[in-house]
Amino acid sequence: MEVANVSTNYSQLKQDKACSDTENLNKLLLNLFYTVSHNLNTYAANITMLLDVIDLDVDKNENQMYLDLMGTVSNDLKKTLDDLSQIVSINKPSAINNETLLLNQYLEKVENIVNGYSHEKKLEFVNSIPQNASVVHNPAYLESILLNFCTNAVKYAHPNRFPVIHFEFMEVAHAKILTIKDNGQGIDLERFGNSLFGLNQTFHQNKNANGIGLYLTKYQIEALNGSVEVESSVGEGTTFKIYFAK
Repeated sequence: MEVANVSTNYSQLKQDKACSDTENLNKLLLNLFYTVSHNLNTYAANITMLLDVIDLDVDKNENQMYLDLMGTVSNDLKKTLDDLSQIVSINKPSAINNETLLLNQYLEKVENIVNGYSHEKKLEFVNSIPQNASVVHNPAYLESILLNFCTNAVKYAHPNRFPVIHFEFMEVAHAKILTIKDNGQGIDLERFGNSLFGLNQTFHQNKNANGIGLYLTKYQIEALNGSVEVESSVGEGTTFKIYFAK
């Protein structure tokens, strides 16, 4: 009887593990889909805007400048697709590769993308991150995290001022902390705090809001043992603190 019980328990454990692995894989694939959709949508908007400007502009020098910028966006897009393809090739979340990544290198890339995202509302970057500051994370995830916070600063800019986003960095005993602060509309955390990172949750009357960005970002941070905190005041802006595991 004891042998039979052990065999039954072992079989149940195998089934439970198989279910857990399947659930984790489904989460990974779902978030991969959101990552691809979210990131490529930003690139597409950027390229469309550049093409519109080039089509309307008769100044050859300015046209060349925009063509050069489009070349930069195209190269960045290829690198993004390469990074995403590495995630597609894995079969479980625990296998997501992480690397030592220079934060300023990724911020420069994201700044190039975002400054074409909205031609009317240029986003001012205030970067106080030390030159050699680095975090250990997945390349595609880090780009997506930064891209989401930056495009949100444009989407939810305060109507009475141009969008500005500040970046700061510090190290503590068990984590590296990236602080991202914008001067946008802000979020009522008393009202929406519990659902802030939920899927399909929106908090402003913005036609471009899809309720995916913050949900996706939280997943991408926590997938590699990080965490995120938020402070916000309506009408004043929002501050996110991202804790990267050392």
